[in-house]
Amino acid sequence: MNMYLLYPTEQDAWNRSEEEGIAMGLAYHTEGQGSRYVSSPKETIDGLWALDVTGYDLDELEESTVTLDVTFPQPTEDLM
Repeated sequence: MNMYLLYPTEQDAWNRSEEEGIAMGLAYHTEGQGSRYVSSPKETIDGLWALDVTGYDLDELEESTVTLDVTFPQPTEDLM
């Protein structure tokens, strides 16, 4: 089951993903090109941004705020 942290803004979530990328030594941070982020945030139905942090090295505060229950909007099909 995936674990998520919720953020008020998309940028906050991207920043946390990049922080983990730095800690993991992803190529962008060691070679200047390649992977930069560990996971991508997705908007929830509540307007928050959920970041899948499964496998992240979480601090105590993050561990206490992880959620497994996130609802994403249903995709809509473009009608032509």
